[in-house]
Amino acid sequence: MKDGAICENAELRKLLLPNQTLRIAYHVVKNCFSVRDRRSRKVIGYTDRIVLYDVQFVVSQAGRARVLRERQKNVHAFVVGKYDETLQSLSIDPTYQQAYYNPYRTETFINRATLIPVQSAKIAICENRAVYYR
Repeated sequence: MKDGAICENAELRKLLLPNQTLRIAYHVVKNCFSVRDRRSRKVIGYTDRIVLYDVQFVVSQAGRARVLRERQKNVHAFVVGKYDETLQSLSIDPTYQQAYYNPYRTETFINRATLIPVQSAKIAICENRAVYYR
């Protein structure tokens, strides 16, 4: 990571509060997830993996329209949820589904297998450039 960004999970975890609501987006340039505070919308750090609960899948339609109009990527889709340190050891198992979003193909996050829109989930695991939920 450049610009002194926090990229290691241990460093980032020190900055996160229990039940803090976060906005997670995939950062294409850094090849990891950016972690933002929901209220301030400021980037707290970057990580390869984070688990959230009480999750909403959010796509700004204005941001999506700008991507379609300008044909240039911008950050407009987020996994929004609450942080709990005790959930960070969860692993993906067969009960999880993969969420997918591509502004050129879908208007919202969808279930990658069924193509049904996904709006919320109990748990989301963001890792390996993907989001898994249940």
